Amino acid sequence: MKLKTPVLLAGLAMMTVSPAYAGSEIETLINMLHENGSVSDEQYERLMAELNQNQTQAAAEKAEVDEKLAEATKPSDVEVSTNGGLKIQTRDGKFATKIGGRVQADAAAYGGDPKMGDGTEIRRARLYLQGTMYYDWGFKLQYDFVDDGASGIKDAYLSYNGFDNLELKAGNFKDPFSLQEQTSSKFVTFTERALPSAFSAGRHIGMMASTAHQHWTLAAGLFADTVSAEGGQDDEGWGAGTRATWAPVNNKSEVVHLGLGLNYRETGGSNQTRLRQQPETHIAGVNIVDTATIDAVSDFYKVGAEIATVQGPFSAQAEYITTSVKRDMGNNLDFDGWYAQAGYFLTGESRNYSKGKFGSITPKSNVGEGGIGAWELALRYSTVDLSDADIDGGEADSMTLGLNWYPTPTLRFSANYVNVLDVEGGTYDNDEPRVFQVRSQWAF
Repeated sequence: MKLKTPVLLAGLAMMTVSPAYAGSEIETLINMLHENGSVSDEQYERLMAELNQNQTQAAAEKAEVDEKLAEATKPSDVEVSTNGGLKIQTRDGKFATKIGGRVQADAAAYGGDPKMGDGTEIRRARLYLQGTMYYDWGFKLQYDFVDDGASGIKDAYLSYNGFDNLELKAGNFKDPFSLQEQTSSKFVTFTERALPSAFSAGRHIGMMASTAHQHWTLAAGLFADTVSAEGGQDDEGWGAGTRATWAPVNNKSEVVHLGLGLNYRETGGSNQTRLRQQPETHIAGVNIVDTATIDAVSDFYKVGAEIATVQGPFSAQAEYITTSVKRDMGNNLDFDGWYAQAGYFLTGESRNYSKGKFGSITPKSNVGEGGIGAWELALRYSTVDLSDADIDGGEADSMTLGLNWYPTPTLRFSANYVNVLDVEGGTYDNDEPRVFQVRSQWAF
């Protein structure tokens, strides 16, 4: 027995240093040897101490390995997406930031009168930063590098979305007015908006509350002047605007939209306003209707009515806008305009409608992935009248034919033919300009 005991002790010592043998089986064996007298009390205590030490060390090593493995396989707290722009957000939605923009390159050839020089231009070159802070706070800063200085600032605002279906916004952004104006220039059907864009409310510094639901929206705000307005001794103008929309039918391929917008503006110390419009083009910079500066204006207000529909690949929309100008001297003035347009996707897509305006087009099959993209034909008639009383700004009517190709959701190529049917009154009385223009657009 004296020979066997050292051998057993040596074997047990080797077993206790290997985690593979550590466990209740070894402890049971040691207890049996101690009970039958094969190991002394001293040897028993030493073996049990070594067994406990090895088990503790093995558990610590396993925990360290598990921790490293969990850390290596743990998902990142930040998600990065490059689908239609660079977006970075935390998984809990507490913070999110998106970088996007658009570049629109245009070329135009002109015919008829008045004489306008053919040319090219970068129509828009914008970058924006938009995101969320602490779940409920939002922000957006958008700059157009085509403009200079403060006039290049487009959207620059903070928003709060902590209430159910209610957004509060403060900063520089669009007044809530007109369907074609609320729809981004990236997504309007034609390269330029219709002639009644002469009555656009534009962007101003202000604050607004809005709510958007599947079948209706409502927005109302108070506004000061534009970001590019220069200070002086006179008070700047101020305004108020509201827009309501109702979509009794609103699903992926069928929409019926009705809208009404009201916009009021007090001219402040300038006591002036001016309305003008180009022939649905921008390169030549010629205003075929123009009231010039109207003096002694105390205030003016605009009313706009909207109607639109989407029926599968077919879409149509129309607006009527009237502007009433109140003067301190002379007669008050009334101007108006309207347009109606229709479009049809030859490849079967539908216009995307959400929150009272139209959005991006997603082709059913992308070029580069075996598809041909989305192809759309469109036709529009528009008119604007800027003549009343002693103001002879002129009246114009135009017909526009458009073709759009969307190879992917971020690319668009457009061709428009604009035929101004007649200009009555104003500087270009009896002129009938014609325009052929094309655009390439990258929006992300």
